[in-house]
Amino acid sequence: MRAAFRVLTLALLSTLLACEKTPGGVHVVVDGPLTPVVDFDRLSVIASLPDGTPLAVATLEGAALRLPATFNFESGPATPEGTRVFVRATAERSGIIQSTASGEAALTPGSGARLSLTLPAVPEPPDAGPPVESCDNGVDDDGDGLGDCADPDCVGASCQPGGLVCANSVCACPGGVTGVITERPGFARRSDPLVVAPSTGPHAGALVMLGGRDGAGKPVSTVEIFFPETGRFIASDLAVDRAEAAALVLDDGAVVVLGGVREGDVLEPSAEWLDTDGGTTLIPFSPPLGFRRVLAGRLGAEGVIAGGELTAGLGRPTTDSAIRMTLRGENAGAWESLGRLSLKCPTGGAVLGDAFVLAGGCTSLTPSERTDVVAPPGLLGAGPLLPTSLMSPAVVELKSGRALILGGREGGIVPSSRAFLLERNAGVVRARELSSMDAPRAAPRAVLAGNGWVYVEDREGASAAWFDPASERFTPAASMSTPRLGHTLVGGADGRVYAVGGSRPDAGPDGLSSFIEPRCP
Repeated sequence: MRAAFRVLTLALLSTLLACEKTPGGVHVVVDGPLTPVVDFDRLSVIASLPDGTPLAVATLEGAALRLPATFNFESGPATPEGTRVFVRATAERSGIIQSTASGEAALTPGSGARLSLTLPAVPEPPDAGPPVESCDNGVDDDGDGLGDCADPDCVGASCQPGGLVCANSVCACPGGVTGVITERPGFARRSDPLVVAPSTGPHAGALVMLGGRDGAGKPVSTVEIFFPETGRFIASDLAVDRAEAAALVLDDGAVVVLGGVREGDVLEPSAEWLDTDGGTTLIPFSPPLGFRRVLAGRLGAEGVIAGGELTAGLGRPTTDSAIRMTLRGENAGAWESLGRLSLKCPTGGAVLGDAFVLAGGCTSLTPSERTDVVAPPGLLGAGPLLPTSLMSPAVVELKSGRALILGGREGGIVPSSRAFLLERNAGVVRARELSSMDAPRAAPRAVLAGNGWVYVEDREGASAAWFDPASERFTPAASMSTPRLGHTLVGGADGRVYAVGGSRPDAGPDGLSSFIEPRCP
């Protein structure tokens, strides 16, 4: 049998173009409605005795792969004429069998017997039917141009945890108002603290609260790190009392505090990195630089700072400057000017993909329809013009590289309910007007929550709202029963929104924080 295996192997390794000219044996022709390379990338032919004892194998792939393919099995001393041979042909793609055919023939003298094997067509994948809209993933699954609750297929379907369902093209609670607010006491008594909520790094899932002003209006150095899920609490201090500063969270979860004012409202020319234990590392700006109430964002691994009140060295304060700052490495704290903005004093800014966008004017005398964009590696340019000039709109980052501009005062006077979606593709920023908010909001603040929604409140008393980017619609949100002043909004990775610090209108800072959950009462 070993001798026969050698004989058959030698015969198999040569495909035949004219079987009738070969010695006696079995001539095998493999064909079928398959396309080489497309349907299969390997063709194997195996010869064996009827009892399964293998005799020989041949394989075609690469440039030799084709159909029809012809093989010749010759008789030999150990496989005399009349021996029956079982032959199987297998077509594979990436190691997975796509089609197979088999047959049996006897080795015959003369021109030999002929065995034709026809590989059946590769079956089509099972039809899963037309695509079905999923109502909670922010995607237009069925391709009709309507995503999630905006799609009529989702009416009545669950769209978010907490009992929310699709109705009237929005994801909301059946009662009409979405959200449950709880209060938690015990935080430091201060107003306007910096608050960030990292989603990665050592402080992932925590509220990191830094600086602000005490009841007498003086800057404070207090640092509180609170983990809502476990109740863990870390307290420490900044190296310098700071108010009206900025804070950034980098991609790895690192937190850095930038500038602001210390006691006596003196500009503080330094940054502080938050250490794992809550302590900080102080880094001076070089050359000297001071700023307060600026808009800050990421520009890759660096920071961009714009607007507010910025003073370089002994120069005069400016409200229309933009700078790029190195945040890490041996040059941390170094900065360079990117130039002057077209906006005289922007009031809103947000990350837009890998860029940073600014909008709005800060007074009734400087409303603007302009937007400015800072793009990598620090290119300052004009963004799209809005159809109306705005004072103090909210500008907030959305997931998937977009941003939202909403509310403010049109022409610096009329409370606005308009909203605009900004998208950046191939370096070009475009603005598209959305359906109006449910109510005008003259002094809006907006933050992105971990579930992708945006929470919007108004410092002049209009009710709160949620914005769902999937349906691009606004829906009423729970508002705090008692108005508060001097608090900071931040969206948590857990989907909740936190209002930290501040006070009731008739009292000083009280150490209360409100947790706003996007669920039904």
